[in-house]
Amino acid sequence: MIDTDKFMKFEVDSRIMKNDLVNTRDIELLVDQFYAAVQRDNLIGPIFNAHLKDRWLSHHQILYRFWTTVLLRRPSYAGNPVPIHFHMNLSESHFNRWLDLWCQTVDRQFEGLIAERAKHRGKTIADSFLIRIKQQAKI
Repeated sequence: MIDTDKFMKFEVDSRIMKNDLVNTRDIELLVDQFYAAVQRDNLIGPIFNAHLKDRWLSHHQILYRFWTTVLLRRPSYAGNPVPIHFHMNLSESHFNRWLDLWCQTVDRQFEGLIAERAKHRGKTIADSFLIRIKQQAKI
């Protein structure tokens, strides 16, 4: 009789292989899932919902182009998104929550070089927005 306890037992890895962000469909998926989480969030959801109201679709369209430009390096966005945030009464805790949700959404769906870039650029963008908003508040 074979002693099965002496053999290594292999477990099937239940994790699903994730792909990197490689095209505009991936960007759209990321933006859609991220902002679905934002809308449900207790801290930043009410702010976004109050400001965007019935303009979520147009907001997504802009952000598809923005993140395609930033992450895939395919120029499709031109503009300055910071000033529209000046009078939204945003604090560091709002940006921290935004970044947490952003990174969670990236990690849930993607892995790879561009996914890492997405998290890094999310942080640099959040930091930059916060600095500019604080500077504007002093004026």
